[in-house]
Amino acid sequence: MQPTTALTPAPGVGAEPLPVNVAGAAAGGASFPADDLVERQRKTVAEHIRHEQAKHWPEVYGTFTPNPEDAYFDVVPFHARFSKMKGVVDFYETFAKAFPDFQIVVHTENDLPGLSIREVQIEATHDGEYCGLQATGRRISVPLIGLFLFDKTTGHLNAERAYFDNNTILAQIRGEVAVEAVFDLSRLERL
Repeated sequence: MQPTTALTPAPGVGAEPLPVNVAGAAAGGASFPADDLVERQRKTVAEHIRHEQAKHWPEVYGTFTPNPEDAYFDVVPFHARFSKMKGVVDFYETFAKAFPDFQIVVHTENDLPGLSIREVQIEATHDGEYCGLQATGRRISVPLIGLFLFDKTTGHLNAERAYFDNNTILAQIRGEVAVEAVFDLSRLERL
């Protein structure tokens, strides 16, 4: 059992277990034309990542739906949903404390109406508590798939869902795996 610490939420404290069936788009209602929706998604995701890189948190939050009740952030390896805009803010604040200098390298971009997918590499220094491990100053690198879920009727970004191997992060923090040994698509592309 995982300890209840930073980014390992206890039930009812800022996050809740992921529901089995999660729908990213609103049911029913008129939709944006597919091409218009996809273009809006691309612009929103690019703006979102640009503000994450710059640590401009109010602007990051501004890329989400204007309805705070509809926003959420799923962290799949933790089986957790950070609900509503408050949960989204809580997630980012906790992550930024653990890895304040994190950078995102986008490798691939794919967009479908209602869903944008980004394959990225997260690189950072472990400078704050993460999963019960106090700051070590060690560098980490982890591949991540980010899904951005949009409401097809409004075009708003409702959610982000992150898939990554948390054990890869923990092994680097503990000094068991070197950053250079972690899968990184940019290194493979140079071979």
